[in-house]
Amino acid sequence: MSRSILKSVSVALSLGLGAVGLSACSSSSSTSPVTTKSASCDKAALQSASGTVEINFWESMPRANGEALKALTDKFNASQSKVHVNLVEQATYQETFNKVTSGLATGELPDIAQLTDTDTQAAIDTKAFMPVASCISSQNYATSDYLPRALSYWNVNGTQWAMPLGVSNPVLYYNKKAFAAAGIANPPSTLDELVGAAKTLTAKQQGGLGMVLDPWHFETWMATANAPYANNSNGRSGRATAVSFDTSVGQKVFSQLSDLVSSGAATTNSLDGASRYNNLLGVGSGKFSMTIDTSAALGTVEQVLSGGGYPNVDVGVAPFPVYSKSVKGGVEPGGQGMWISSKSSAAKRAAAWEYISFLNSTASVATWSVSTGYIPYRTSSANSAEVQALWSKDPKWKVAYNQLTQGVQDPATAGAVVGPFNAVHQAVTDGESSMFVDHVSPKSALSTAASKANAAISDYNQRLGVG
Repeated sequence: MSRSILKSVSVALSLGLGAVGLSACSSSSSTSPVTTKSASCDKAALQSASGTVEINFWESMPRANGEALKALTDKFNASQSKVHVNLVEQATYQETFNKVTSGLATGELPDIAQLTDTDTQAAIDTKAFMPVASCISSQNYATSDYLPRALSYWNVNGTQWAMPLGVSNPVLYYNKKAFAAAGIANPPSTLDELVGAAKTLTAKQQGGLGMVLDPWHFETWMATANAPYANNSNGRSGRATAVSFDTSVGQKVFSQLSDLVSSGAATTNSLDGASRYNNLLGVGSGKFSMTIDTSAALGTVEQVLSGGGYPNVDVGVAPFPVYSKSVKGGVEPGGQGMWISSKSSAAKRAAAWEYISFLNSTASVATWSVSTGYIPYRTSSANSAEVQALWSKDPKWKVAYNQLTQGVQDPATAGAVVGPFNAVHQAVTDGESSMFVDHVSPKSALSTAASKANAAISDYNQRLGVG
């Protein structure tokens, strides 16, 4: 799911619209510290180590985000002499995870790995990482200042496995000028309103909805309906053994999406490949008047679409159109977390936590947010002068933050934890495509998607001998 921005975003938008800087672009169970008998995080091991302890952080931050991470890392390295962090750049999050799995055999592993949220269960299953719950517990680290939903994506079955770095969620981007020309006063706030607005905009020749086929959006509609995506509390109270989206809620979402496309009010594009950003580029060209995409794209969208090259575009950002106002759910977060290797020495594990604590400090999270566009996932960071100044100057930057502070906090809004997430996503994408291309009924398309997803989960669990 496009819960985070990969390096290809910069390249694709640069090729399509000229070079621009990239701004950034993801819980349920208790986040209380949980002790573990696995690898420890004892600060004494670091203090007793001789000389400077060097650790490697495998990260995948592109362009401006990478520069912001380097600046913070340089600041950390200069602030003390006990720990030195080496940033080891990887091309993508998928490459990072692939290298981790390969490293289980070769021994070439990072001390810290930046992994996308959908790799959570698979990362746990590698047994290559220790739960950061050990660090939280042994060092009496307080987590009460974190936004619960942002922190607890990485909390599985009561154990905190990783700490957040980049957190985002999907938002609605729309052209205020096109909406005004069509006589629409406010952006749609529900799925039904989204369908209605797209049809009105199309009828008024303003361009309808650009729909990127991102299965994350289907998950988010389920979450806003407070409906779990997978069984066993979205995979948080126990390993997910099946999806749970083939319900009346899921059927309505599929039906509405099918209606959007069949009526001509929406045009789809793939999540991958050359057409990945057609939904965003189409807003600039006037082909579309709105689209749903990650909040992490806001910096790039503003630079490209509001930078003077498109005088007929005035970018607005609105909350994700929820399933229904009558159901109290919430958007799920997305992004990447920082994982500590269980294979590193005790001193390196403690050093990793020192660095992670620095990156997650109030000041660092605030600087990270205004430098990249990621959501400030600590309340104190959100209340900082620099973040408040940005939000006061341009309220669009606060939309994604507000979404994570509103709605209920439970397994449905935490996001699902599933082992073979890529295969499950592909099943959902194939189901949607079958409606749009082959005119399969929404009910049948969703049922087939669930069957394929369940087969993938069953196969994965059987190979691991679990579930």
